[in-house]
Amino acid sequence: MKRVVIATATFIVITVIGILFVGRTFYPDNVAETSVDGGEKNLKTRFYRSNVKTVTKEVEKLIPTITTYGLNWKLTGKSGAGNVSTMRAEVPVAVFTDDLEVTVKKAENEHEVRVDVRSQSRIGQSDFGENARHVRKFLVTLDQQLKSNR
Repeated sequence: MKRVVIATATFIVITVIGILFVGRTFYPDNVAETSVDGGEKNLKTRFYRSNVKTVTKEVEKLIPTITTYGLNWKLTGKSGAGNVSTMRAEVPVAVFTDDLEVTVKKAENEHEVRVDVRSQSRIGQSDFGENARHVRKFLVTLDQQLKSNR
């Protein structure tokens, strides 16, 4: 019986160490954000032919409709002045919560709006790619929503 307990404990410890090693090796950070060139995670900033007010309203309506692991995202704050608007949301991840920030602002082209998204884990040093999935999920949903409103 003692051997079974030791073998089980050893297996669990080795498994946890392996998961942590894989996480730190292949997902070395706990943040994902868009950029104009998409960066190493290929998360591209979006540009829409619209205005800041319209896109901001769509983002505010959209966030609570998105789910992760069967739980809805929660809009937790918004701020803005003039041609810049920022919305913050909590994204449930199993027993954890990640933070998502969406910034909508007037683009250099006067007929476009720029949307940047950033997702970050509250704890831990590796997210196993979860934050990049949050950003992609949000952008795909926003792309569909804005396309269907045209």
